[in-house]
Amino acid sequence: MQINNVVKSKKPFIFLIIFVLIFSICNIHRTKATTITHKTQYIILTTNNLMQSAQLVAETRDKKYDVEIVTVEDIGSNNPSEIRNYLKKIAVSKGYLLILGSENTIPRPSMYPSSTVHSVSYSAPSETKTDLYYALLNEELDKDGDLFPGELYDDRMNIAPDIFVGRIPFDSNKEVEKIFNRTIQFEENPPQTAVLAASFIAYPGEIYQGARIFNGDGAREEELIATFLGENVIKLYEKSGSFPSIYDADFELTKENFYSVLPDAGFVNWVAHGSNSAAYREIWNDKNENGIPDDGEFKFESFIAKDDTFKANGIFFSGSCLNENGTSNLGKAILEKGGVAFIGSTGISYSPSYFAAPHDGGTGSINYYFVKNLTSGKTVGESLYTALQEFFENDFYNDIEDPIEANLMNIYDYNLYGDPAIIWNVVEKQKEYTTTKRNENPIVLCIDNAKDIKITLNIPEKTSLFVLLPPGIYIKSSSVKNAIIDNAFGIIRLNNAIGEIVFSGVVRGNIKGQITIKDSITTDSITTEGLLEDKTFNVAINGYDIRDINMDERVDSNDLEILIGNFGKTYMDKGFNHFADLNSDYKTDGKDLFILLFP
Repeated sequence: MQINNVVKSKKPFIFLIIFVLIFSICNIHRTKATTITHKTQYIILTTNNLMQSAQLVAETRDKKYDVEIVTVEDIGSNNPSEIRNYLKKIAVSKGYLLILGSENTIPRPSMYPSSTVHSVSYSAPSETKTDLYYALLNEELDKDGDLFPGELYDDRMNIAPDIFVGRIPFDSNKEVEKIFNRTIQFEENPPQTAVLAASFIAYPGEIYQGARIFNGDGAREEELIATFLGENVIKLYEKSGSFPSIYDADFELTKENFYSVLPDAGFVNWVAHGSNSAAYREIWNDKNENGIPDDGEFKFESFIAKDDTFKANGIFFSGSCLNENGTSNLGKAILEKGGVAFIGSTGISYSPSYFAAPHDGGTGSINYYFVKNLTSGKTVGESLYTALQEFFENDFYNDIEDPIEANLMNIYDYNLYGDPAIIWNVVEKQKEYTTTKRNENPIVLCIDNAKDIKITLNIPEKTSLFVLLPPGIYIKSSSVKNAIIDNAFGIIRLNNAIGEIVFSGVVRGNIKGQITIKDSITTDSITTEGLLEDKTFNVAINGYDIRDINMDERVDSNDLEILIGNFGKTYMDKGFNHFADLNSDYKTDGKDLFILLFP
């Protein structure tokens, strides 16, 4: 009773205390609400056998992400469709999915870019394995219900990934933990050097699908990528054969040179031919000296192979076919030998031989977007999947050399081995160069500045060199048969040339630029002897009106007739008239007609 009396006597005071407490608690909660940051979701998909590894990853990534471990045993199946349905239920926002386990344990399902080719083919876009299947959670993958998800025309999918997927493709805790621990070390102390390697994919005039295609020097792609990487870049380009790369490199692309620069690399990127076990350089030796690539004149040499002994490091992006194909492949070998992430193709990948600009399409555009994203601070997973989406939205129809389904296959092809949350923190450093005095170029060049141009070279000693032409000069003939003429990129290649050599051609439009004589090998790292100094000659010529297709000094109905006869063709079609391609996009269409009619 006494207690009750005391309570009753304090009632107004207690109400005041309660009010103050409630007000304070509300304020505390309000303050907390303003400082709460929602972590990005990070799902680990694995098996019970790899739970030890999954917990290691979770403990580390939990500092930054909202981590959840899911096993196929929890799901009740390792069937890809059931896994995807489960992920749909638990993926609440755009985040990450790390798959721990091989493709045998947690399958990498098939998708089908073509509605007619439903098995693996090496000559057409076809069935390909892809983890993108798990990334497109809000997309209907098989709209026509024929059990072939991802068909271009039948399923008409949108490529907008909901989660960023990576896979550490091993089934032992020891292997997975070794790679993940190395990943954390890489993030804490990221190597700064980038290595760019490039082979030729095709040579000027090489036959592909019945048509002569262009010079596919992968160095053009790497030069674009190099613009994102600052000065701390090592370049390895093709410097052998009858038509080496015109681009300066630190080293020739050989296996010995490539392996020597890998251990210190934070990022490695190559453009080359490929198989599931290796990446290859292609070398052309013009044996019959006719200036045209013929059968039997090519050789392929690997510059990296999965069974070789080498030390890898950092993040790899492979611009080759098949490097992630099968259960034993080059991508896995690179992770085993020290790499932390590998982005590569599970099937045939496509890129046009003429790739020279970010939006030219094919895998070159994907590569460009990926490096742009990675060097802007995005994670590896976001960099890849955003690149695939950007390619789909911006450049899907730009590759006119390959079937349209090839663009969808490129999107399915590219997959990530490694933790998708890896970040490569780059602190730009200046590159140190050594210089070697070059010899003065004794070559004499004479130019007949006329619409019908003649370029005469006088070469006193046997020399291999390039003549680089500004856009608008089209070479029709040469006085020597072994000259390799690449009008698409303005390159003339001469091997062991001597004496007077005359090139005849035409000038299209009004040009003002330079003709450059360039030594075939131009870097001090490759050789320090016999280097010629580059020599340039200024030219300014009023050539034929580009609308004057038949070059008869008149723009009239005859030119219109030629353009209409060429309408709808690309450079790969028989009888294609390059002069009817007025905007130089390798095809004749309404844009060219507009230029002709409305100058």
